Amino acid sequence: QLTMATQAQANSFASDPRSFMRTAIVRWAGGAPQDQANITVAMLDDAGTGRRRTSVLGRKVDTEKFVLRQQAPGAVIPPGVPTFPAVWSGYVGGQARTANLPAAGGPGIMLTPELTGCAVICRRNADGSAQFSHYNIIEGAGTANRATMAAIANAQYGGGETVFAKEDYRALGLHSDAVRVTVVGIRRATGWEFWGQIREDKASGQQLREVRRLA
Repeated sequence: QLTMATQAQANSFASDPRSFMRTAIVRWAGGAPQDQANITVAMLDDAGTGRRRTSVLGRKVDTEKFVLRQQAPGAVIPPGVPTFPAVWSGYVGGQARTANLPAAGGPGIMLTPELTGCAVICRRNADGSAQFSHYNIIEGAGTANRATMAAIANAQYGGGETVFAKEDYRALGLHSDAVRVTVVGIRRATGWEFWGQIREDKASGQQLREVRRLA
C-alpha cells in the first residue's frame, strides 16, 4: 500500500537529490512521455524498507523508500499527494532518447526511468546547459554492451561524453549483478550535475550501495 510522503520530503529531494538519496531509496515507477517534457511528479512512500550502511560505523540500518510517479490523467495517485515539477528525459523501449537541458528556465531537476540494463550518457556544456541520453538499445536477447553503447554515443555526440552502462553499475553489486540505478540531474549555479543511486537487490530487500556522481 503506497501512502503519501510529505511535501517537505518532496521539496528536499527536488532541491538536493544527492543528499536525499544518500539516506533514502528513491525509484521511478509508471509511465511517462516518450519524448522530453516538463511533468509534475508525485512522491509516495514505497512499500517496506530498504537497507543502507551508516557513514560512521558502517552498520546496516533500515532506510525509507520512496516511489516517484507522473501525476497525469488516469494515474492512480491519492489526492493531496506532494508534488514537484521536473524535466522528463524521454524514454522508448528499444530506442534512444535525448534531453536538452537549458542553463536557465524550467524545472531544475531531471528524471529518467530506473536503470536495470540501459545506459545513460551525460554531457555538461560550458554555458551551463547539458545533454542527457537514455539508451535502451537491444542487442541479441538483451541490452547492448558498453562498447556498443559508447560507439553509438560517440557517433551522436562526437566524443567527450560520460557513458554509464550496465557493466559499470552491475560491477558494484557485492553479491550479484542484480543492480538498479536511479539517475537524477540537478541544475546548480555551475550547471547541471548527474547523480546515480546504485542499489543491489537482495533477499532482505534493496541494499543502497552508493550515490555516485556521473558528470
